[in-house]
Amino acid sequence: MQKLFSLYHKPVIIALVIFSLAYSSCNKEEKNVTPAPPGNEFLTTVELKLQNTADPNDIVTAIWKQLDPTETDPPDTSLALLNLKAGSTYNGQIVILDETQTPPETVSDEIKERENYHLFFFQPTPISPANLVISKTSPYIPGTATTTAGPYLNLSVTRTDEDTNKPPLQVGLTDQFVTGDASTGWLRVVLRHQPNVKDGTYSPGSSDLDINFKVKIK
Repeated sequence: MQKLFSLYHKPVIIALVIFSLAYSSCNKEEKNVTPAPPGNEFLTTVELKLQNTADPNDIVTAIWKQLDPTETDPPDTSLALLNLKAGSTYNGQIVILDETQTPPETVSDEIKERENYHLFFFQPTPISPANLVISKTSPYIPGTATTTAGPYLNLSVTRTDEDTNKPPLQVGLTDQFVTGDASTGWLRVVLRHQPNVKDGTYSPGSSDLDINFKVKIK
Protein backbone atom coordinates (compact mmCIF):
# COMPACT_ATOMS: atom_id res chain seq x y z
CA MET A 1 0.00 0.00 0.00
CA GLN A 2 2.83 2.33 0.83
CA LYS A 3 4.42 1.79 -2.57
CA LEU A 4 1.12 2.36 -4.39
CA PHE A 5 0.57 5.62 -2.43
CA SER A 6 4.05 6.84 -3.37
CA LEU A 7 3.65 6.07 -7.06
CA TYR A 8 0.18 7.65 -7.16
CA HIS A 9 1.33 10.99 -5.70
CA LYS A 10 4.66 11.27 -7.50
CA PRO A 11 3.23 13.11 -10.59
CA VAL A 12 1.32 15.45 -8.30
CA ILE A 13 4.47 16.30 -6.34
CA ILE A 14 6.41 16.96 -9.56
CA ALA A 15 3.62 19.22 -10.82
CA LEU A 16 3.62 21.16 -7.56
CA VAL A 17 7.37 21.65 -7.75
CA ILE A 18 7.16 22.90 -11.34
CA PHE A 19 4.33 25.26 -10.44
CA SER A 20 6.27 26.58 -7.45
CA LEU A 21 9.35 27.29 -9.57
CA ALA A 22 7.28 28.97 -12.27
CA TYR A 23 5.45 31.12 -9.72
CA SER A 24 8.74 32.13 -8.11
CA SER A 25 10.20 33.00 -11.50
CA CYS A 26 7.16 35.12 -12.43
CA ASN A 27 7.33 36.99 -9.16
CA LYS A 28 11.01 37.67 -9.67
CA GLU A 29 10.36 39.05 -13.16
CA GLU A 30 7.55 41.28 -11.92
CA LYS A 31 9.78 42.79 -9.24
CA ASN A 32 12.39 43.70 -11.85
CA VAL A 33 10.03 45.38 -14.30
CA THR A 34 10.66 49.13 -14.70
CA PRO A 35 7.45 51.11 -15.33
CA ALA A 36 7.32 52.68 -18.78
CA PRO A 37 7.71 56.47 -18.72
CA PRO A 38 4.56 58.47 -19.51
CA GLY A 39 3.95 59.24 -23.17
CA ASN A 40 3.77 62.61 -24.89
CA GLU A 41 0.95 64.93 -23.88
CA PHE A 42 -2.04 65.40 -26.22
CA LEU A 43 -2.95 69.03 -26.74
CA THR A 44 -4.87 71.26 -29.13
CA THR A 45 -4.52 74.79 -27.78
CA VAL A 46 -1.64 76.88 -26.45
CA GLU A 47 -2.27 80.25 -24.79
CA LEU A 48 0.44 82.74 -23.86
CA LYS A 49 -0.89 85.13 -21.20
CA LEU A 50 1.29 88.15 -20.42
CA GLN A 51 0.77 91.01 -17.97
CA ASN A 52 2.84 94.20 -17.96
CA THR A 53 4.51 94.62 -14.55
CA ALA A 54 4.25 98.43 -14.81
CA ASP A 55 0.64 98.47 -16.07
CA PRO A 56 -1.68 95.71 -14.75
CA ASN A 57 -4.26 96.69 -17.38
CA ASP A 58 -1.84 95.82 -20.18
CA ILE A 59 -2.72 92.14 -20.58
CA VAL A 60 -1.80 90.31 -23.78
CA THR A 61 -3.10 86.87 -24.76
CA ALA A 62 -1.96 84.98 -27.85
CA ILE A 63 -3.67 81.71 -28.84
CA TRP A 64 -2.53 78.92 -31.16
CA LYS A 65 -4.97 76.09 -32.01
CA GLN A 66 -4.86 72.79 -33.85
CA LEU A 67 -8.24 71.13 -33.34
CA ASP A 68 -7.70 68.49 -36.05
CA PRO A 69 -5.86 65.53 -34.44
CA THR A 70 -4.84 64.27 -37.89
CA GLU A 71 -3.25 67.66 -38.65
CA THR A 72 -4.80 67.49 -42.13
CA ASP A 73 -6.21 70.98 -41.63
CA PRO A 74 -3.77 73.79 -40.86
CA PRO A 75 -3.69 75.23 -37.32
CA ASP A 76 -5.64 78.37 -36.48
CA THR A 77 -3.02 81.08 -36.00
CA SER A 78 -5.35 84.06 -36.37
CA LEU A 79 -4.88 84.90 -32.68
CA ALA A 80 -1.26 83.73 -32.38
CA LEU A 81 0.05 87.27 -32.10
CA LEU A 82 1.85 89.05 -29.26
CA ASN A 83 1.43 92.86 -29.36
CA LEU A 84 3.91 94.14 -26.77
CA LYS A 85 5.05 97.58 -25.62
CA ALA A 86 8.67 98.56 -26.13
CA GLY A 87 10.91 98.81 -23.07
CA SER A 88 8.59 96.73 -20.91
CA THR A 89 8.64 93.68 -18.65
CA TYR A 90 5.81 91.15 -18.70
CA ASN A 91 5.06 88.26 -16.39
CA GLY A 92 3.98 85.34 -18.54
CA GLN A 93 2.03 82.13 -18.07
CA ILE A 94 1.42 79.24 -20.47
CA VAL A 95 -1.98 77.54 -20.51
CA ILE A 96 -2.33 74.37 -22.60
CA LEU A 97 -5.67 72.73 -23.34
CA ASP A 98 -7.01 69.57 -24.95
CA GLU A 99 -10.23 70.85 -26.50
CA THR A 100 -11.20 67.46 -27.90
CA GLN A 101 -12.49 66.76 -24.36
CA THR A 102 -15.79 68.03 -22.92
CA PRO A 103 -15.18 70.11 -20.90
CA PRO A 104 -11.72 70.99 -22.24
CA GLU A 105 -8.88 69.39 -20.27
CA THR A 106 -6.18 71.69 -18.88
CA VAL A 107 -3.05 69.85 -19.99
CA SER A 108 -0.77 72.45 -18.39
CA ASP A 109 -2.00 71.20 -14.99
CA GLU A 110 -0.77 67.72 -15.90
CA ILE A 111 2.52 69.21 -17.08
CA LYS A 112 2.84 70.93 -13.71
CA GLU A 113 2.28 67.58 -11.97
CA ARG A 114 4.98 66.07 -14.20
CA GLU A 115 7.26 69.09 -14.18
CA ASN A 116 10.34 66.91 -13.65
CA TYR A 117 9.69 65.50 -17.14
CA HIS A 118 9.07 68.76 -19.03
CA LEU A 119 11.03 71.80 -20.20
CA PHE A 120 9.88 74.76 -22.33
CA PHE A 121 12.11 76.57 -24.80
CA PHE A 122 11.50 80.05 -26.25
CA GLN A 123 13.33 81.20 -29.36
CA PRO A 124 12.97 84.82 -30.57
CA THR A 125 14.01 85.37 -34.19
CA PRO A 126 15.66 87.10 -35.94
CA ILE A 127 18.45 86.92 -33.36
CA SER A 128 22.14 87.82 -33.46
CA PRO A 129 24.88 85.20 -32.91
CA ALA A 130 26.00 87.07 -29.77
CA ASN A 131 22.56 86.79 -28.18
CA LEU A 132 22.02 83.10 -28.95
CA VAL A 133 23.54 81.89 -25.69
CA ILE A 134 23.04 78.17 -25.01
CA SER A 135 23.20 76.91 -21.42
CA LYS A 136 21.19 74.91 -18.89
CA THR A 137 19.40 78.08 -17.82
CA SER A 138 18.95 79.49 -21.32
CA PRO A 139 15.59 78.99 -23.09
CA TYR A 140 17.20 79.21 -26.51
CA ILE A 141 17.34 76.36 -29.01
CA PRO A 142 20.66 74.99 -30.33
CA GLY A 143 21.00 75.20 -34.10
CA THR A 144 18.79 78.26 -34.50
CA ALA A 145 19.72 80.30 -37.56
CA THR A 146 21.21 83.70 -36.73
CA THR A 147 21.89 86.81 -38.75
CA THR A 148 24.91 89.08 -38.44
CA ALA A 149 22.89 92.13 -39.50
CA GLY A 150 19.59 93.23 -38.01
CA PRO A 151 16.92 94.23 -37.57
CA TYR A 152 16.46 91.78 -34.69
CA LEU A 153 13.45 90.96 -32.57
CA ASN A 154 14.25 92.77 -29.33
CA LEU A 155 12.73 90.24 -26.96
CA SER A 156 14.25 88.08 -24.26
CA VAL A 157 12.53 85.34 -22.25
CA THR A 158 13.53 83.93 -18.85
CA ARG A 159 11.89 80.95 -17.15
CA THR A 160 10.81 81.76 -13.58
CA ASP A 161 9.72 78.36 -12.20
CA GLU A 162 11.63 75.23 -11.16
CA ASP A 163 10.84 71.55 -10.68
CA THR A 164 11.66 69.26 -7.74
CA ASN A 165 14.68 67.57 -9.26
CA LYS A 166 17.85 67.63 -7.17
CA PRO A 167 19.25 70.10 -7.99
CA PRO A 168 16.12 71.87 -9.28
CA LEU A 169 15.78 72.47 -13.02
CA GLN A 170 13.73 75.13 -14.77
CA VAL A 171 10.32 74.35 -16.31
CA GLY A 172 8.88 77.36 -18.18
CA LEU A 173 5.17 77.32 -17.33
CA THR A 174 5.77 80.79 -15.87
CA ASP A 175 8.22 83.22 -17.46
CA GLN A 176 9.40 86.81 -17.74
CA PHE A 177 9.31 88.57 -21.12
CA VAL A 178 11.44 91.70 -21.55
CA THR A 179 11.13 93.91 -24.63
CA GLY A 180 13.58 96.38 -26.09
CA ASP A 181 13.10 98.82 -28.97
CA ALA A 182 10.29 98.51 -31.49
CA SER A 183 10.75 95.47 -33.70
CA THR A 184 8.95 92.51 -35.25
CA GLY A 185 9.66 88.81 -35.59
CA TRP A 186 8.68 85.39 -34.35
CA LEU A 187 8.69 83.53 -31.06
CA ARG A 188 9.12 79.77 -31.38
CA VAL A 189 7.78 77.82 -28.40
CA VAL A 190 8.85 74.21 -27.89
CA LEU A 191 7.84 71.88 -25.06
CA ARG A 192 10.33 69.05 -24.61
CA HIS A 193 9.08 65.79 -23.07
CA GLN A 194 12.01 64.33 -21.12
CA PRO A 195 10.97 61.55 -18.69
CA ASN A 196 13.93 60.32 -16.63
CA VAL A 197 16.44 62.19 -18.84
CA LYS A 198 15.80 65.88 -18.13
CA ASP A 199 19.06 67.69 -17.48
CA GLY A 200 18.30 71.31 -18.40
CA THR A 201 19.35 70.95 -22.05
CA TYR A 202 17.29 70.71 -25.22
CA SER A 203 18.44 67.42 -26.72
CA PRO A 204 17.02 64.65 -24.45
CA GLY A 205 13.52 63.34 -25.14
CA SER A 206 11.02 64.44 -27.78
CA SER A 207 8.72 67.41 -28.44
CA ASP A 208 5.14 67.69 -27.18
CA LEU A 209 4.71 70.90 -29.18
CA ASP A 210 6.70 73.08 -31.56
CA ILE A 211 4.84 76.22 -32.65
CA ASN A 212 5.36 79.86 -33.58
CA PHE A 213 3.81 83.17 -32.52
CA LYS A 214 4.09 86.44 -34.42
CA VAL A 215 5.54 89.24 -32.25
CA LYS A 216 5.13 92.99 -32.68
CA ILE A 217 6.91 95.35 -30.28
CA LYS A 218 5.94 99.01 -30.60
